Amino acid sequence: MDDHDDITIEKLRVDPATIQQIIPDRKPDKSNRDGWQRVFTSVPRKWELRLLHAKRISTYRLALELVYLHWKENGKPIVVSSKIAKMVKISARSKWNALAELERLGLIRVDRMRRRSPRVVLLCLQAKQT
Repeated sequence: MDDHDDITIEKLRVDPATIQQIIPDRKPDKSNRDGWQRVFTSVPRKWELRLLHAKRISTYRLALELVYLHWKENGKPIVVSSKIAKMVKISARSKWNALAELERLGLIRVDRMRRRSPRVVLLCLQAKQT
């Protein structure tokens, strides 16, 4: 038997101070937190069934964002700006196609204004309860 074959538990033990130097305790810092973040979006069954007939993924992405914003804004009309399109990773043209498809599916009403972002009212939804 060689020296390296004779391994005892004492030889395998590591000093906690050494571990602390290598891997410091990482407790979440409250100042680094951004606060509340959305974890999921609840979609009404009526919307889910109508979205089955959507032809574009951009329609589905925009629909989920609109449902969330409807809840967040307590049922007020939503201004669908290019910023919202970027948030859901769709182009400006895809935004307009998605709005037209959602309107065709009977899920939203779009108020188009010249040289302005469209205002959207969601149909078949209730505002959040207070």
